[in-house]
Amino acid sequence: MSSLADSRWRVHPIGKAATLRRAAADAMFWGLMGLVALFAIALLSGIVAEEVLPESQAASTLDLVTRASVVGDLALGLSGLLAYGLLGALEGPLMARALVATIRRGAPETSVPIPLQWEAARDSSARAYRLIVIWLLTIVGLCFLIVVFATFESGVDPVGLAILGGGALLLAMIWAGIPLTGRVFRRWQVRHSEELAQWWTQPHRILAAGRELTAQGISEARARAGLGGALPGRGTRTLSTVLVTVAAFAAMAGLTAFEIVVAVAYPDATRTASRQLGERADLGPEAERIVDLLAMGMGAAGGVALLALAGIVVCTIILRRSEHRVLRRALADTAAVPPPYALLRRAMAPTSLAILKVLFAFSGAGAALGIALWFVDAVAELPDWDHYAAAGPELRAAGALGPWIVLGSLTVLALGIVISSVLDARDQSLRDELVQRWPVRPLPEDSAAEEPGRPGASVH
Repeated sequence: MSSLADSRWRVHPIGKAATLRRAAADAMFWGLMGLVALFAIALLSGIVAEEVLPESQAASTLDLVTRASVVGDLALGLSGLLAYGLLGALEGPLMARALVATIRRGAPETSVPIPLQWEAARDSSARAYRLIVIWLLTIVGLCFLIVVFATFESGVDPVGLAILGGGALLLAMIWAGIPLTGRVFRRWQVRHSEELAQWWTQPHRILAAGRELTAQGISEARARAGLGGALPGRGTRTLSTVLVTVAAFAAMAGLTAFEIVVAVAYPDATRTASRQLGERADLGPEAERIVDLLAMGMGAAGGVALLALAGIVVCTIILRRSEHRVLRRALADTAAVPPPYALLRRAMAPTSLAILKVLFAFSGAGAALGIALWFVDAVAELPDWDHYAAAGPELRAAGALGPWIVLGSLTVLALGIVISSVLDARDQSLRDELVQRWPVRPLPEDSAAEEPGRPGASVH
């Protein structure tokens, strides 16, 4: 039987459900970022096409796709936010269940879960869904009230009643998630977390926390060995910082050029979220030349930003491989001093690879683009949507590809989630080895606070 004094942190395997939940939450977040990026890119490309290719089929096509992409953004944004909130609410129950499963598989009382796992299992995660739903219901509810007044003002018909009934049912289903996550999920989590508290008691957790290494302790140990605190891949980090700066300046330059073009060429444009450009101003030759140059500059800035982002992703992959190589080399040496404190903390925090985050963002944008193509083809012949009657035969033919693009994007998203969860499960053994030998908290360095009165364990 293990002694109480042997208590130490461990990274327990949390099973497929919990790792899939984390990967899916990552995918939802970056997929939503992809929707935001698609909206910005569609808006900018529409302006560029209007200025560089005025009165052309290409400009008309971009304009129609830009307008239709708002439909995809709204539909996927609503469902994505709800899914993100639900996945957040599932974190506590799934983590608590996973840790109870480790107990039943024979995990000793001295193998205390790391704070990241313990806090996730014990703290309520229901508010993740509640906050998102309250925000959504406020906006969607106001839109629904406008639809209700408009329907009754124009005369109630079966179609209007069906729309109102469907909207009311949707709002009720969204609201029903609050008691589901706040009561059902929470009750499930509490039942499991009580068992955890009885197995890993407060004395076990206090003794395990007493072994935690501080930044100062690790720094002193490395100094005695003649080592500094520099992280591996210094040149790659410098290049990544330069690329981040380039991407930021390119994005700022593109947005600035966009605002100047709108102010000069479209003086009557509205400044609301759903910006309407209005009529094109009649400018002189010099002003037209400047507008054309700014429009081309917007496209060039966008290209530079995308190339810089691709470079950042490559740098991140190289850094991750070099960091893991340093960590495994240190673990293999029984006399090695601990790796840098920041490196240990970053290695302890589970997260998706940078390339997968980019893939998630592209999948979200691709799904919205597929909905936009399908929407243009679906409404082009309807009398109430006469603006889309200008869609050319190529754009209408692409509408048939819309559902397949959505299906392909969602398939890629699902594959990315599976890959991320598999990599997370594989890295859990590495994190367990690290925390047993050099126990640190897997939190961002700038948010960590040392416990008052506890200097931390010494490093030998």
